[in-house]
Amino acid sequence: MNFFEGESKYIEYKKEYSNTILKSVSAFANYQDGVIVIGITDEGSIIGVSNGEELKLNIENAINDNIIPKPFYELETIEKNDKKLLLLKVYKGEYTPYLYKNKAYMRRDTSSVQTDKTDMENLILQGRNLTFEDLQAKEQDLSFKILETLLKKELKISSLSEDLLITLDLKNTQGFNNAAALLADENPLESSKLQLISYMDHSVRNIKDRDTVQFISILKQYEKCIEFYRKHINVSEIIKGPYREIIEEVPFIAYREAVANLIIHRDYSKNVDSRIEFFSDRIEIISPGSLPSGISEEEFLEGRISNPRNKKIAHIFYRLKIIEKLATGIRRIKEIYSEYKEDPEFIVTENTVVVVLPKINVAEIIMPPVRENDGKYLTLKEEQVYDFIRRNPGSKREDVQKYIGLGKTQTNTILTKLRDQAYIIKIGNGPATAYKIVRKVI
Repeated sequence: MNFFEGESKYIEYKKEYSNTILKSVSAFANYQDGVIVIGITDEGSIIGVSNGEELKLNIENAINDNIIPKPFYELETIEKNDKKLLLLKVYKGEYTPYLYKNKAYMRRDTSSVQTDKTDMENLILQGRNLTFEDLQAKEQDLSFKILETLLKKELKISSLSEDLLITLDLKNTQGFNNAAALLADENPLESSKLQLISYMDHSVRNIKDRDTVQFISILKQYEKCIEFYRKHINVSEIIKGPYREIIEEVPFIAYREAVANLIIHRDYSKNVDSRIEFFSDRIEIISPGSLPSGISEEEFLEGRISNPRNKKIAHIFYRLKIIEKLATGIRRIKEIYSEYKEDPEFIVTENTVVVVLPKINVAEIIMPPVRENDGKYLTLKEEQVYDFIRRNPGSKREDVQKYIGLGKTQTNTILTKLRDQAYIIKIGNGPATAYKIVRKVI
């Protein structure tokens, strides 16, 4: 970490020691690792500290006497421009909340501010290794016909028994938890409300269509989101030679992944509506609550760490095959859009996570050339393989083989031909070998 690039959510400058530093100690211990640099002004001018060892002792005593429970921290002296600076490195703790004068703090941009009631409650739960979905539901008269129907289809169960509800971690000896309430047919949680809005153009001035989705299972919410997409997204058909391809204004797979991420990761402890907004040039998926604790913005954007805020909901969605694998949603969205000129956008703020899916300019897409081989176009099987890989970028040979219903040798022959004729490219090597299409764009 470069301590001299300016103040941030993770770095704070202090000209000299004062007890206000303890607010930042509380904030870093509660939410994320951070460093307080003492001996530098807010503007970044280095003035240094004197009596470094005495200052270390004073800070240790202040933290030990005023922060409850005691956080894990380190003090280090460094030199910059022939002047000594003191680094106070504070690490996120497991036993939240870490209180200063009976108050918990959090970072907001470059400041440390007191948490509100909801954030305080979440810190208390976190310190007990619990989340909102673990809490006992206030409403216990719940039914699960929608969940049962889907589980029968995917898991081939005969019925959704009480034992299975316990196995799915939706019920214990105390009754149903909030995860169960969210999945119930008549979901009673007001904090799960979702707004679906379609606008006339690229601004929010004129609403064309609107649907408020509440008091139903989040599984039904997911279906409603898909229906709204079908209603408001245009589908075009591109034909060149004997080949035909369907192009969606916003790739359906990308939208589906973004909606699933919204439902799995939103902070249901906050009574703030989530929104999916359809504009003439984009879709915005807006999820209340920032990133789950323990995940940085960089890790989120890389999409390689699985730490869902609502783990019980995530595992249900995985069992129902709504999501294919945890921690792959962001990567899949990026991969799908890599075929086009437009790029998705991911915006993380203190209170929301926004996914922006731009609409594709279909007029600018050129289909891969339909080439002739000894006077013949691609066979039907070859076209089917190409279309399967288009719809499922990153497919492996085994996936294609299962879909097409041919043997290993025949499947490899088709994949080789499509590669040789620049329809598809290979990704990775060995067992990790996968394929994606080559799309030529003006």
